[in-house]
Amino acid sequence: MEEEGSVRVLDGSQITAALPTMAEKAQKKFKEIDTANKGYVTPADVKSAAVSEAAALLLGTQVSAQVFDSAIKGVPLPEATTLNQEAFATSLIDCLRAIANALHDEPIVVSVLDGSTIRALLDDEDEFAMVAENLFTDLDVDESGKLNRSELRPAVLQLGLEQGVPPPSAKPEADELITKLLQKYSADGSEELGQAQFAELLQTVLQDLADSLTNQPIIIVRDVRVLNGSKIRKMLENEKALAEVADNIFADLDANKDGKLTKNEIRPLFENQGSQWGLPSPEESEAVNELYNELFKEIDSDKSGQVDKSEFKVLTKVLFEGFAEQLRLEPILVNVDAAYR
Repeated sequence: MEEEGSVRVLDGSQITAALPTMAEKAQKKFKEIDTANKGYVTPADVKSAAVSEAAALLLGTQVSAQVFDSAIKGVPLPEATTLNQEAFATSLIDCLRAIANALHDEPIVVSVLDGSTIRALLDDEDEFAMVAENLFTDLDVDESGKLNRSELRPAVLQLGLEQGVPPPSAKPEADELITKLLQKYSADGSEELGQAQFAELLQTVLQDLADSLTNQPIIIVRDVRVLNGSKIRKMLENEKALAEVADNIFADLDANKDGKLTKNEIRPLFENQGSQWGLPSPEESEAVNELYNELFKEIDSDKSGQVDKSEFKVLTKVLFEGFAEQLRLEPILVNVDAAYR
């Protein structure tokens, strides 16, 4: 999946693209680790190298311990307590390939804060004027028409990730940058500012922040999950698992145990329980709702129709195949809590 604005999806392709030249890098990495020139390293060194190399290829973002451990579980690391240079290179590449495969199924979503979003806001004079006015109004709780310089911090932080401002709680470097910047412009916290003065000062602060982020971007991992159909595709590849899912769904819906279901019972179940199969909820967006409308078009046109168990299994497979293909073409980003509800 490609990047969208300042949001980027780290789906393992970044690692996969580097694998053809990784053998050469592995040689250098081996020498960095083998500082005593013993000619060998340990399996633990391989894992450590895999973590650091993966992070370097993922904009400095480390994969979680859970993802890493799960990914390398199937990697055949040598049983020997030591590895020579060739074995190290092979094992490192195997680990990185496993991490890439894991990220294909569960990508990491990050915001790359490089100042571009802030600059876009500042370049749009009308948009910035409206944002500054709204911030001033929100902070001017006593309606005095004045704000202290000390109120710059809540004003800047209120802009948030959507406007490219890093939340101080996200990373130590973000907190350090915001604190240093605001101290610079809020030295005289008692000075009162009118709306025009506030807007002018806010513009200066944001310009300074944009410049700082351009020189040293900050990467923020988002609490977002990518639904790209990978979970459904795995289920479709396992006929036994797919049959069990269809059987369970049918049993749940066939309340009177007559071996028949009406078609109008099928869509609500997919909408309410789809998250367990990696499906988005129609409540996520109009685009998702339209996806459901398209895939259930034929079923919705004949809601009174009935299906038996064998017909239901065929219908279920067709629906899962439709979702898998559409999500492959257009993955959907959802909040983590929404993805698992």
